[in-house]
Amino acid sequence: MILIIKKKLKMLDFNKLLPDLIDISSKASSSIMDIYNSDFSHKNKDDGSPLTLADESSNNIIIEGLKRITPETQAVSEETFKNNISYEDSYWLIDPLDGTKEFINRNGDFSVNISFIYEHRSIFGLVQRPTDMKIWTSLDTVSQTKAEETAPLRIVMSRSHKREADSMFLKFLQDSEIDYELVEKGSSLKICALCDAEADIYPRFGPTSEWDIAAADAVLARYGGSIFSLEDFEKLKYSKKNILNPPFIAYRNELIRRAYSQKVEDYVKKLL
Repeated sequence: MILIIKKKLKMLDFNKLLPDLIDISSKASSSIMDIYNSDFSHKNKDDGSPLTLADESSNNIIIEGLKRITPETQAVSEETFKNNISYEDSYWLIDPLDGTKEFINRNGDFSVNISFIYEHRSIFGLVQRPTDMKIWTSLDTVSQTKAEETAPLRIVMSRSHKREADSMFLKFLQDSEIDYELVEKGSSLKICALCDAEADIYPRFGPTSEWDIAAADAVLARYGGSIFSLEDFEKLKYSKKNILNPPFIAYRNELIRRAYSQKVEDYVKKLL
């Protein structure tokens, strides 16, 4: 049986809520760092492991904080998601600790992610990097500079989740005589690298879940970028029956998307 949760759609005032959301995320990030800076050697997400404790601590802080400031709005997180529930209306979508391998390997590339889903789109996002407490949000003031291409093309890919499809894509670019430079990062910080103009595109051929990228998706849109499915070449949708995202590609800005989207589509069609 599938339980459909239906509530009257309610739009929140994110500008008004932003100070509280930053406070919630910062407290969650601090709790993660308390464990990250401890002496631990566990490599797996077992019950009672430092990774599990960090995940749970961050999750509890965020869930409790959101209930306090938006008591009538449902909050769904990676830690509490149940496959037998369909979330059809507006809700918070949270990944309390994205980048578990980065946490274990102590390279700092993990993040806290809070997003708001409305009518199948991520319309608000907050991403925080606990190691230096840097925050990106979909309400950031972004300077209106002219969008530019860069040469070589800077491609950000996963530091810890390398796949054969990644190598095949890079070879395709090389065969197409497109010069590129590879940037490696972890978690949703790959998308934040586009926001910071440290990379130009982020192709993702491996599996991700909606909570992995929803917050960064909304943030990237604020910075002039976009994310498209590689299945139908439309912008990503949320609240799907399947919580997994399709393969996708993120572009830093519209100029880069126009310059490379056809080449990306050619590559995808070549694989089919």
